[in-house]
Amino acid sequence: MILAGSLVKSVVLLLLAPYSMCQMEPLPSTGFENCKALITAGLKDVVFLPTDPAYDASLTYYWSADSRAVKPSCFVQPRSTEEVANAIRVLSKTSGVDDVAIRSGGHSFWPSNNVAGGVTFDLSLLNHVVYSGNTKIASIGPGAMWGPVLLELEKYNRTVTSGRVGDVGVGGLLLGGGLSFYTGKHGVASNTVANFEVVLANGSVIDANARENPGLFKSLKGGSNNFGIVTRFDMLTFDATPGGIYAGPIFCAYDQKEAMLNAFVRLVDINEQNPADTTFFVLGYTSPGPASATMVEINIDGVENSTSFAPLRDLPAKRRDVKRQTYGEYVTKYTQEAGFRKVWFSLCFKNDVDIMNKAASLWEELTATAESASLGDGWSVNLIFQPLAKFYGQIGGDQNVLGLDKSLKHDSVNWLADATLSTPEQEAYLLNAIKTMTEKLEAYAVEKGGDTQWLYLNYVNPLQKPLQTYGEDNVRLMKDVAAQYDPEGFFQKRASAGFKISKVDDIW
Repeated sequence: MILAGSLVKSVVLLLLAPYSMCQMEPLPSTGFENCKALITAGLKDVVFLPTDPAYDASLTYYWSADSRAVKPSCFVQPRSTEEVANAIRVLSKTSGVDDVAIRSGGHSFWPSNNVAGGVTFDLSLLNHVVYSGNTKIASIGPGAMWGPVLLELEKYNRTVTSGRVGDVGVGGLLLGGGLSFYTGKHGVASNTVANFEVVLANGSVIDANARENPGLFKSLKGGSNNFGIVTRFDMLTFDATPGGIYAGPIFCAYDQKEAMLNAFVRLVDINEQNPADTTFFVLGYTSPGPASATMVEINIDGVENSTSFAPLRDLPAKRRDVKRQTYGEYVTKYTQEAGFRKVWFSLCFKNDVDIMNKAASLWEELTATAESASLGDGWSVNLIFQPLAKFYGQIGGDQNVLGLDKSLKHDSVNWLADATLSTPEQEAYLLNAIKTMTEKLEAYAVEKGGDTQWLYLNYVNPLQKPLQTYGEDNVRLMKDVAAQYDPEGFFQKRASAGFKISKVDDIW
């Protein structure tokens, strides 16, 4: 059962960027044969079959119960870029459809990074963090987690634009664009990637940066797993805040919801004047209740009395846990309990208190109806509101394929509906209920003229279509890049889990 006292770790900290890739229907007949081909090619030491203890250990590495339930024919756990390349060369010469998956941090809420009866790449051993004092660049492996990454860099008084929960993986966050506490100052996290080391479908290893393979470089910043396997991210670092950031949650009773909603909207309205400030606002409900309201106060410059949060200081909070700490300490403190079933849906809409109140009203109806449906213990449904100010899209907006420089026509809210579940019955019921709530909220935002035509790939449900919200020019670029670097379509047909650019229609 999910305890109400664990709200911070179960709800507030859902600021990860899971590696969202769609699980396709598997065709497992060739899976074992392809595993044997990898072993025959000299990769025996890094191929784990279901009879190997390391196979079960790799399964438990997954965050969600749904991903753990998917059983590949084997895991490939490469220790180096060369071993990734060798494995890809072997698989590119074998047959199969929808039979390869790629996992970096394993923090997707749905089986987007595993494949039944196929070959799953487990990149967890590619978890290096190497800082160069000469270049001020951190070279980071895709299987690293953000908590350890930040703590390592703080040894040098440096940090990076990163994920916001300690056990979120590097690869998924960056390839999905990467919203961050530092987005107000540096834009999305992928903007600060100076170079990608990429294994292509033919097994060749190339660098993608502003000079070499610039189209691929841009496409990887939000284009997910459409082009190759990234084995190293070279990221620009910057000075860690002396004395630490100022951050932490403020827990209130649900009757303070309206005041907190207004405080959130005000913060987004003035965010461009105060880019060091950010927040997220959570309406939390763990059965059997009661509901709660939590807002996190964050100033990445370590300012303790920022005017952005002035309206919160007079609220009758149940508890405040805002204090100075290093960014690494703050992020590492929060990990999420693994092994549960999860359902997510996401939207973006105008920073408007009326639309936010509509979201709250729909959520209240949903939780009340779910209680009357006798779903049993161990479920929660929470709404998470995060700033998506218009100026975010202007910070390096031409450096990535997200299209925020054009789609953010007004200050907006990135909204996530999250459910944590214990049984398949709860999952089936709440999947439909949250989908319906999302559709109603989107229709209301459109009616109010407050819709924002962009979806954050790392937060959406597989039923949603984030890539087509990136805009015509970016979609065409990604299609061209996929055709150039993967002409046989390995990452569209074989490693087909996820949001695939080949499945985005030419709708313009």
